[in-house]
Amino acid sequence: MTKSEKPTIFRAERETLKVTFLVFSGSSIMCVASAVDPLRAANRISGETVFDFK
Repeated sequence: MTKSEKPTIFRAERETLKVTFLVFSGSSIMCVASAVDPLRAANRISGETVFDFK
């Protein structure tokens, strides 16, 4: 990235993106699954750990 470029979240990064979900009691398991499953699928399709989530 040059000095004239603005930082963006859309740059290709090789580092694992760490994501933490805060789940409250009474939360729907479907809401949790719909947040976690795309990250899990992306890791599986890419063959590497793109997203590290807990």
